[in-house]
Amino acid sequence: MTKYKFFCCPEYYCLVLGLLFGSNILAQEIKTVQDFETWSSVGLQYKPVDRLNIELEEQVRLKNNSQKLDEYFTQLSLSYELSNHFELSGAYRWITMSKKEDGVSVNESANRYHLGVVYKHDIKRATFAYRLRYQNKSFSDSDSSNKQFVRFKTRVKYNIKNWKLDPIASAELFREIGGEFSNFRMTLATDYRIKNIGKIKVFYRFIKELNQSNPKSTSIVGLSFIHKLNF
Repeated sequence: MTKYKFFCCPEYYCLVLGLLFGSNILAQEIKTVQDFETWSSVGLQYKPVDRLNIELEEQVRLKNNSQKLDEYFTQLSLSYELSNHFELSGAYRWITMSKKEDGVSVNESANRYHLGVVYKHDIKRATFAYRLRYQNKSFSDSDSSNKQFVRFKTRVKYNIKNWKLDPIASAELFREIGGEFSNFRMTLATDYRIKNIGKIKVFYRFIKELNQSNPKSTSIVGLSFIHKLNF
């Protein structure tokens, strides 16, 4: 029975479902709008007490083959580790988005907050994490209603012995509350920690819209730097 032990793990079924779902999405014979974006961010991280993390981030996103501004935002995040396996998190984001009205580029503001819980555990050198998040986004335009989503994310990071660039892979589903699944997101990433300074992260992300007549398919390359404050 030991040789079948792996097939009894929930991680196996999460991986299989993710691959099947992703393959089905990529195989849809629907006219797709494609784009390439770049996301860049810098931030500060502070740990005032044990298990509590505070992070302030500024991010810029470019669209239309990374030639035009899509949005930029400031985000304040909090996370608290309840134990070695469970973590609570929340964040507030102030967003400025670029859009066109009557052929003229204008800016629109939005507010977003989210609350989430994470469960994580290790299997040998791999760390698995499962996150459930509620997200609410409101717009300054009074004609626009709030958008609320539930998001489920599965993530695995593998620790390679004597190697600092550990691979990270994740898959995430977005479902609008009162509606249908709206997005599917897959990410490959790695990060590099600089002792007493912070962390640099690079990633490739693929996002696919769901349940749309002309779904948008977006490839993203991202770079972030978080500076760790040591008081």
